[in-house]
Amino acid sequence: IQTHMLDRGLNGLRMYPVPADVRKLMYKVKYKQGVDITRIFCGLNDVRNIIPSITYAKEAGMISQCALSITHSPIHTVEYYVNMAKELIEAGADEICIKDMAGIGRPVSLGKIVAGIKKIKDIPIQYHSHAGPGFNMASILEVCEAGCDYVDVGMEPLSWGTGHADLLSVQAMLKDAGFQVPEINMEAYMKVRSLV
Repeated sequence: IQTHMLDRGLNGLRMYPVPADVRKLMYKVKYKQGVDITRIFCGLNDVRNIIPSITYAKEAGMISQCALSITHSPIHTVEYYVNMAKELIEAGADEICIKDMAGIGRPVSLGKIVAGIKKIKDIPIQYHSHAGPGFNMASILEVCEAGCDYVDVGMEPLSWGTGHADLLSVQAMLKDAGFQVPEINMEAYMKVRSLV
């Protein structure tokens, strides 16, 4: 099991700008606390706010997973996101996250983004989406068909709505599509579900 933390670009782990020396220290502390992967994003998709954290993560011994914050507009095209990923990969990103935090990414476009990144480098790609608008089940299938390596899921009663797609539904869909997916330990699943 690898654990994640979320780095908000210039804000580090906080909701306001943090000086570089404090951000570096945050990484060292979080690594010692057992965090393996940092998901670095900037809501403005400004790579200048993401790139410093790639270095901080590596210096602390963590995996740097750089996020593309997905939105839908005439500016935010497949080419826009593939070029952004290219810049982050060239800066040393270990992984890329397609961060569809509002769940508004369009399935076919998201698949093209994943395929475009995989042409640049065979780098691990994780898809993060929320279920609200209803696109994300189709999006999960598209990004997986294009070569996505990991998909964020939730479990009831925390899935769907503003949460992730449900683990059981995603597993069944991907299994039916021919993907090799792990079996679910239903005894453990029901035990965890009872804790919520």
